[in-house]
Amino acid sequence: MFRYSCFGLAVHSEVEVPELPELPPGDDEPDVTIRLGSVPPTTPRATLDEEIVFHDRAGAFHIRQGREIVIDPAPGAEPALLRVLLSGRMMAYLLRQRGRLPLHASGIEIGKQAVLFLGDRGSGKSTTAAAFHARGHQVVTDDVGAVRVNEAGQCLLRPAGPRVRLLEDSRAAFDGVEPEGVSHWRKRLFDLTRGEQRELIQVCRIYLLDYGDDMGSERIPPVPAVAALSTHSFIEHGRMNEAALAAHLRDCSSVARAVPVYRLFRPRSLAALPHLVRWVETEIAAARTG
Repeated sequence: MFRYSCFGLAVHSEVEVPELPELPPGDDEPDVTIRLGSVPPTTPRATLDEEIVFHDRAGAFHIRQGREIVIDPAPGAEPALLRVLLSGRMMAYLLRQRGRLPLHASGIEIGKQAVLFLGDRGSGKSTTAAAFHARGHQVVTDDVGAVRVNEAGQCLLRPAGPRVRLLEDSRAAFDGVEPEGVSHWRKRLFDLTRGEQRELIQVCRIYLLDYGDDMGSERIPPVPAVAALSTHSFIEHGRMNEAALAAHLRDCSSVARAVPVYRLFRPRSLAALPHLVRWVETEIAAARTG
């Protein structure tokens, strides 16, 4: 049994998932179990505590009660693909069952607060996080940003860890870190650890990455902000039942009320990354003093 720690959870897995940080030795009971088994050949709508997912090349996944992921691999399923799905999308579905809003985001820490970057696949979320690492900031999550608003109205992020997956041409964003191995879609895994990570970090701003001729940002109004959060989360509206969808939209609304959401424009160039980092640093500093 492999033992991992992610999102503050102890994970025991029958499948090796090196994308997840290892759990220190101990006799602790797992919060989450990943095991091989059979998955019902049906596709009911996702509920608050159960979801069945089918992937053409990987196989079937059954996520239950926020505590278990059962994998029924397809014949000849590529192990790297299974690992990426487990550490990303399937873990996001499990976190939804545990009351988190699983945003499709990378995140960094600035001054003991988190900044999240939303975007579609290939929009540069991980590369942006790596650029902040090169500037001296801690990467706190890559791909899945699990957040929840507490009773005090604070949006809190449960960090996933400082590992990121990058395409080879994105290595120009930083120097001095060697990849740990090969992952799916020709990406490589990098450990960008920079000191200890806290269990919960308050989110102070969310950026939706976009391209433009010049660097700039604009506040997204509340209703479009809710829509943006919903669009850029690990949720498939058509596969959710009414109660699960209503809970998801409530979560998006709570986050949009707690955290300002901005659209961040930047040129489509790796050379612009240092400028982007300075731009965000300046905006965050101005928001704190203003």
